[in-house]
Amino acid sequence: MNIIKVTNNQFQLNTQNTSYVMHNENGVLCHTYYGKRLPDCDHSYMIKRNRYNGDFQSDVSENIPSLDNALLEYPVFGDGGITNPALEVLNSDGTNFADLKVVDFVVHNGKPEIDGLPASYAEDGDNVQTLEIKTVDSFSGVEVSLFYAVFYDYDVITRWVKITNNGENNITLLKALSGNIAFDNHNYDVISNFGTWARERQIERAPLLHTGAVVEANCGSSSHSTNPFLIMAERNTTEHNGEAVGIALAYSGNHKMSANLSRYNVVNLSGGISNDNFRWNLEKGESFSTPELVISFSDSGLNGLSQNFHSIIKNRVCRGIYRDKKRPVLLNLWEACYFNFTDETIKKAADSAADLGVELLVIDDGWFGKRNNDRSSLGDWNVNEEKIKCGLDELCKYVNSKGLMLGIWFEPEMISPDSELIKKHPEWVMQIKGRKPTETRWQLMLDLTNPEVQDFVYDSIANVLKTTNIEYIKWDYNRTMAHIGSTYLKADQMGEYYHRYILGLYNVLERLTTDFPKVLFEGCASGGGRFDIGMLYYTPQIWTSDDTDAVERAEIQYGTSLIYPMSCISAHVSVCPNHQTGRTTSMAARHIFALTGSFGYELAPEKIAENDREYIKNFIKFYNDNFEVFQNGKYYRLSNPKADDYAIFEYVYNNKVIVGLMRLKTHAVNLQTNVKLVGLDENKIYTDKATGKTYYGSQLMNYGLKIMTNGRNNDFYAMMWEFE
Repeated sequence: MNIIKVTNNQFQLNTQNTSYVMHNENGVLCHTYYGKRLPDCDHSYMIKRNRYNGDFQSDVSENIPSLDNALLEYPVFGDGGITNPALEVLNSDGTNFADLKVVDFVVHNGKPEIDGLPASYAEDGDNVQTLEIKTVDSFSGVEVSLFYAVFYDYDVITRWVKITNNGENNITLLKALSGNIAFDNHNYDVISNFGTWARERQIERAPLLHTGAVVEANCGSSSHSTNPFLIMAERNTTEHNGEAVGIALAYSGNHKMSANLSRYNVVNLSGGISNDNFRWNLEKGESFSTPELVISFSDSGLNGLSQNFHSIIKNRVCRGIYRDKKRPVLLNLWEACYFNFTDETIKKAADSAADLGVELLVIDDGWFGKRNNDRSSLGDWNVNEEKIKCGLDELCKYVNSKGLMLGIWFEPEMISPDSELIKKHPEWVMQIKGRKPTETRWQLMLDLTNPEVQDFVYDSIANVLKTTNIEYIKWDYNRTMAHIGSTYLKADQMGEYYHRYILGLYNVLERLTTDFPKVLFEGCASGGGRFDIGMLYYTPQIWTSDDTDAVERAEIQYGTSLIYPMSCISAHVSVCPNHQTGRTTSMAARHIFALTGSFGYELAPEKIAENDREYIKNFIKFYNDNFEVFQNGKYYRLSNPKADDYAIFEYVYNNKVIVGLMRLKTHAVNLQTNVKLVGLDENKIYTDKATGKTYYGSQLMNYGLKIMTNGRNNDFYAMMWEFE
């Protein structure tokens, strides 16, 4: 098995179904090919040859690339090309230039870690190798090592860059992306996303134009506005057919993902930390590592590309016992009581939740300090004894006695102006000296660039976990950054603030997940405002959106599923009318579409009507009986809820198939819809467990399931099939 093959000036990286080929032309590293698997042979005939273009020319001979329209692996600002550069270096003499030439390479078995950053990993026995290509600017001494980790069995390549100042003078990085892929083809669509609070990851698809496409966030987190992924697909690519390339960044801060089409129809697809408000100083001997960029190619349509990302994230990004262990059926009490509860309220909820079959009860905001609304006490992580008179430990013991785990909510990166903490440590607030910091939602942010603040955040959570049998933490983050500054950092480090903050966050999360390996951490940021691969390294599931309406969630979870596995997408059943939209949907619709994620509830269990209680009991049993299907099965999108009359999904795991459907548009007349399944064995017979009817896989895939509905059905009519 040749995973990485180097011959002459050619580098070929092979996965099970793909090949990524580069070549070295007189020290300039250029891209040759990325697509379906190629034989291990000479691919030099594919090399793009550049002739004089009227603007810039490195040399009149053909074997020196004209950088203006070359397929560069890592373009650098000031090299004569006018493509979107991946690297910009400010030298001590004031010039912005680095002339990088390939000087060496090494192949590592397995995969090196990235200093201070979350990333994919290889386990013993994995077919993983990493190519490190060293490039150097001989004048300044800047060394840039380009890393390519090849996950053979996952059809994924990950990239990152390590920049080292080996010169005598200080330098400043003005831009340092994680990777760039160049294509000599312009017939692509770009699939991107946008969003807001309660409307995350809305998908848009449009032809790639010469004006390019950018997905960017500069608010300090990966954001509600955009998510750090970008997909390029051929114009005829559908969910299940055609070619597509995707990139996703393992980073929780400011990002820039871009697709650029040059005047010579060279496409550059790149991603990394946003260069806006980014300046990183490197003194002699210092290094800087970029976040990891996860890359995949599929010729099986968008669904095939998604499954590649799902597999690598689920199995080689998520860590800890809950990577493989069944996730507990969770009931969060936020929408049940908001801030208004006591220990007796929680005990009654535990009694009722246990009777339903719930496995984990979560106390959300309001259990600490003097927190009766969202205007105080963030940072004061001591139990609110007016509400929880028996104490958190005794309350936890009561909940445990009912056969339930107990979880609680934290917003550890924030501080309230009305808090004891701010009286003790006003210098810990993110602030610009001499200016009043901006409050959002009656809260300020802690300065996580400061190691003392990192220790405080760690201790606040660790002290609770050491003294109480808390088995779940919901880690929230409810505002964006403003007045970016620090009393801890030096003046010339302020351009490093955003990244240093994220490194501080990762440091705290690494310590907590290492010291408390049995605790399930769930990420949250006003819903899905920090849903990214970086956070999934620490929190194997993330609250996807504060919008719990089943119809809206169908669209939000559709967009999220382009990159992220369903086991990472927290999806809960809530009451009706829905608290965010006021919409009423059927119990079936709410339950079925909570299966497209990590399953749970947002409601008051003791207020559920008796007939609904029986439905919930039976559904939780169904979920538990089939959890491997939902946690480990292949997920197929069978419709686009933004464009189609129905939202439809399918799971396939071993010999089990589960299909869910919700009607989104009502028609007065009978309309037949055929839902064609995918991913089955055409020669096997599949039995519908509800009816006993049997079908060949070829029938279900080529003709499909027949559905007849009209306006007489309930609004947002939903149904589910289970086949074996």
